[in-house]
Order: sequence, then C-alpha cells, then structure tokens
Amino acid sequence: MSISNPNGVSGTTFSWTLGAVTNVTGASAGSGNVIAQTLTVTDGVTQGTVDYVITPSANGCDGTPVTITVTVDPVPDVSASDATICSGTSTNVAISNPNGVAGTTFAWTVSNVNNVTGASAGSGNTIAQMLTVTDGVNQGTVDYVITPTAGSCSGSAVTITVTVDPLPDVSASDQSICSGEVSSVSISNPNGVSGTTFSWTLGAVTNVTGASAGSGNVIAQTLTVTDGVTQGTVDYV
Repeated sequence: MSISNPNGVSGTTFSWTLGAVTNVTGASAGSGNVIAQTLTVTDGVTQGTVDYVITPSANGCDGTPVTITVTVDPVPDVSASDATICSGTSTNVAISNPNGVAGTTFAWTVSNVNNVTGASAGSGNTIAQMLTVTDGVNQGTVDYVITPTAGSCSGSAVTITVTVDPLPDVSASDQSICSGEVSSVSISNPNGVSGTTFSWTLGAVTNVTGASAGSGNVIAQTLTVTDGVTQGTVDYV
C-alpha cells in the first residue's frame, strides 16, 4: 500500500501506528512510503481488519494523521476425492471446504482426458457429469482441477481423478439336452472388455431339478426332468 503527500511538501516522511486490529496477525508500526506487511487472519476462517494511523512529517512539523483500514479475507480450501464409475453413469463428486470459510464457491477445469467423453469445465458443489469411455472397451480417466474462491481470495487448487470403467457385455445360446445329461452353455463377452466375469441366477424353472445359480464361463449342470416323462425348461439369467 503506497503512501503519498498530495500537497507536495518537500521532505515529507511518513510513519504509522496501529489502531484497531481485529482477527489479524502480522501488523506492526513502521515508517516509509509503503506499508508492506504480510497479514494473516488469526482464526483462518473469518475476515479481519487492521487500522493504520499514518502521520506525515516535514521539517519538524507533523501533519494531520489519516486512518486507513486494510481488510484481510480468509483463504478458502477445498476437498474432493477420486472416484471410479461405470461408463455411461454420472460422476457425482462432492466438493467441500474443510476450513469452513463462509461464501466459498468452487470452479473446476478439465485436464488429462484419456479415452473419455462428457467431461467439461464448470462450477458448483458437485461434479455431476455423465462420462463414457470413447472406444467402449478400455478404461478411461479424467482429471478435474478444482479451485476454491471466497471474496477476493482463491485457495490452492486440488486435482482429483475419475476413472471410467467400460461396460462388459455377454453372449450365450439356448440349448436342448436329454434328461440326466450335463448342460454345456458357453458364455463369452463379444466386446472383449478385459477382466469380464460372468454370474447367473435362475429365472423360470419348469419340471426340472439340478439347476442352481453360479458363476464362470460355462454353465455345466446335470439337469433332470422332475416327473420323468414331460419336457422341462430352465431359464438362466
């Protein structure tokens, strides 16, 4: 903060003392043409003020002091966590300010987008964007850089990563077997998503015993018609 003498009296110097100091550390009396002091709000979350009483002097004479007020805004912070979602679903990343500075708002930019569509810059308390893996098969990632702002002050940005997993698919065919034989239903994933596993439950079961829920790449179960004479069916989901 610069100090000047509007009437231009030669040889004018300036000194200052402190008036009211509220919730601020770092202020002290001094002299010169600039008040350059690092001021910090004491509690870290509430706005503070410092009154500097500046007196001009020249040739043994003091002029009329003036009082100026420096307002010190707290610096907000931000917290958010990495997330993993399935392709085609929303991120729903919650953003908060742990130090509780009143009036904090958040804005984000997007960086390091790999194999993902749907990410964009924005603002608010939640990043809710539907993300989709571009090639439909491989995992993708998006980095969101989130900056907190309160009043005239911006806090340190944080970067969180959202990982987007591709959706697997499944293929299997109907089968007919004789009572007492073992089914051999092969299960595959046509889109080739790495790490795909399969599980099944039972749907409608009519006049058949031996069917049960399970997992794996083949449904191999010994199925028998219950009454011994009538055709039966099992639906595997």
